Amino acid sequence: MTRHIRIGISVSAVLPTLVAALVVFTALTIGGVLPWTVLPSVLLALTVQGFITFFRLGRIPDGAARHDDGATTA
Repeated sequence: MTRHIRIGISVSAVLPTLVAALVVFTALTIGGVLPWTVLPSVLLALTVQGFITFFRLGRIPDGAARHDDGATTA
């Protein structure tokens, strides 16, 4: 799987949660219900999720056949 495809899948996995969280948490922060530190924490957690998704998509399980003649795509 190429790097471009892995990036696309990782972003598409995180983007819906990011948009929903930013809308809801921004409104709650402006309303004074949540502290402002929640927003950066959510961004950090989603960034970590995106990186984990990206790296896990690049793994090849033991015994799996490679279809790219062993070329590295990283």
